[in-house]
Formats: sequence, structure tokens, C-alpha cells
Amino acid sequence: MNSSPAVSVIIPVLNGEATIGTLLTTLKNQSGNIAPEIIVVDNGSTDHTMEIARAHGVIVLQQPVRGPSAARNLGMRSARGDILIFADADTIPSRGWVAALTGAFTNPEVIIASGPILGWQPSTPAERYASVREVYTREHSVDHPKFPFVVGMNLAVRRNIALEIGWDETMTSGEDVDFSFRLRKRFGNKIHYAEKAVIFHQHRCTDEALWRQARWHGAGHAHFHHRHSDSLPWRAWHSALVWFTLGILYFGAPIVACARAAGLINEQRAEFEKYHRRWQRHFWSGFFEQRKKLSA
Repeated sequence: MNSSPAVSVIIPVLNGEATIGTLLTTLKNQSGNIAPEIIVVDNGSTDHTMEIARAHGVIVLQQPVRGPSAARNLGMRSARGDILIFADADTIPSRGWVAALTGAFTNPEVIIASGPILGWQPSTPAERYASVREVYTREHSVDHPKFPFVVGMNLAVRRNIALEIGWDETMTSGEDVDFSFRLRKRFGNKIHYAEKAVIFHQHRCTDEALWRQARWHGAGHAHFHHRHSDSLPWRAWHSALVWFTLGILYFGAPIVACARAAGLINEQRAEFEKYHRRWQRHFWSGFFEQRKKLSA
């Protein structure tokens, strides 16, 4: 007899017709004896996302464009599961994903859990950069030395706790860092990491989409620091350090080019360095633009 708690998987989505079908097919074919309630929350899509979701027979909720936090809040208020699992529309869960995350909650002390996020078959330069950079690794999220957090595309939490904390609807990026920070600040529980709860992320495939994502992440980083300035104040020396680091990256570009020409580094490494410089520039541009807006 299955003693695992009931589970709801909540998927916020905006114009996800290219990927939502694969995600839903994978969710309906999970291993184990768990049949999760699947809730797709449309955030104002103008493509065929909703038609695809309805064809899969899952629960479909709709709202105007209000951002992923509002979509997650709507989804979890409608969910019936004791455990809520959040995924993004551009992810592909491993077959044991739901079971691995749900199994963590058989320990009553666990209130939030996550697992590995891996890049899905990168082929373009933008996808290769995102995969190699490994921004979603355990070391950069769950085990972050200053503010451990769970990435929103692979997050499981007890429903009563999630409803009590809520997702900040003023944040359209960085909201998962904020959610985790407030949860841990209030309850003090350590984030559980389920090694077998693997989910694959389909990274941005074009340069333009990657730079938009970088600026979006930067804006979320600024919003997070602004909201929690009492615990994480941003000082003048932080800004100076950022500009110094960017200067090092850009002044180092000719050195990288010479090293590639001399055969000291390979083409893949040179490509990574090029994309890393541009990612950092767009990220911090988004950060300082958002910081200026918040300080006005």
C-alpha cells in the first residue's frame, strides 16, 4: 500500500507550446505508484499552449500576464496535494522525479526539497554556455554559502507551508531565492537534496534569448537584495567589485584570443569565455537598471 502523501505538480507557463507537451507526457509516465495531480497555470499565453495542455487532460487554470509568482500562487491555492511540486514548462523530468521528491517528505522534518538540474542536449553556442556554466548546480543553489535556495523549476514543498509563505508577486525573477529565503528564515529547516530527483532544463537556444534571460536574472537579483536589505545590504564596495570584475573579463579578452591562437586553450573554452563576458555584462546591466528603479 502506498503511504506517500498526495502530490500536485504545478506548472506556470507563458507561450510554452514548443515544450509543454513533452513535459506533460513525461509527467504522466512517471515510475512508481504516484499519480500526481497536474495543474498548468497559463499566464496569458497567445500561442497554442492551452490547447496542448487541455489535450493532455490535465487541470488548466488561466489568468492575465502577472508573472510566474502569481501563477504559482493560483496553482497552489487550487491544488489538493499535501506536497506541491513546481516545474517550469521548458523542463523534462526523469521518470523517477516525482517519486524521488515525494519520498523526501516521509521524513516529517523535511518541508522543502530539490534535486539536480541538468542541461538538455545542448547544441547551440548559447545552450552549450548555459550547460557548462552550471548555474543550477547544488553548490550554487541549495548549498550556497550565504543564502541557500531551491530553484523554482525543481522545487517541492509542503502545501501548508507554501500557503503560509506565498510567492512574492512583485518579483518576476529571483522569486525562488526569495521564497526559499523567507521560508528558511521563518522555519529554520535545512533544504533536503534528493539526488535522484533529476530534471532536465531546455536552455535558451539563441544569443538574444540568453541575453534577455541574463538581464532578467540580474533584475531579480537586485529585487532580492532590495527586499532583504536588512539581512543582505548592498554596499558601495559591492558595486566597485562588480565593475572591477567586469573590467578584468573584458581586458582579458585579447589574452583569451591569443591563447586560442597559440593552441593553449581549445575552441570550446574560448567560446565559453566569450559568452561568459557577455552574460556577465547583461546580468549586471539588468541588476543596476532594476536597482535604480527600486531606489527611485
